[in-house]
Amino acid sequence: MKTIHHVFEIAAPRETVFRALTTADGLAGWWTTQVRMDDVVVGARIDVTFRGPFNPRVRITEFDPPAHVAWEGVAGYAVAWGAQTSILFALEATSGGTRVRFWHQAGRELSDDAMGAATFNWGYYLDSLRLLCETGRGKPFPSGTAGARVGASAID
Repeated sequence: MKTIHHVFEIAAPRETVFRALTTADGLAGWWTTQVRMDDVVVGARIDVTFRGPFNPRVRITEFDPPAHVAWEGVAGYAVAWGAQTSILFALEATSGGTRVRFWHQAGRELSDDAMGAATFNWGYYLDSLRLLCETGRGKPFPSGTAGARVGASAID
């Protein structure tokens, strides 16, 4: 399977970034404004809503505050990613804040174009994460900001 990998810096403490990745308010601040989630423990479920068939449901598979969190896809996006999609955020404290290492392994074989679209969309949302942590305001879907991306919902 193909993997998307991004590495970038956020000028905010690791704990701030970790909260943005592991709380409903945090996820709603950078990814999509409609988030439902259980308690933040291994096995907990996170449901996010975009539009059309792309409404991922993931389960937390690794949880090590504030170093990393991993998700495994369970439903809601089979057209875009496939079952058993895995996503990992690894956070490293730096002198300027936090280095984020992000991996998304698609749960099924996708075309180069589909992976390109997913990579572009993740770039947008990871920058939204950076903005949220640095300024207090991200660009989640739908944010009311012109040009907000819908994630990978257009990928087939």
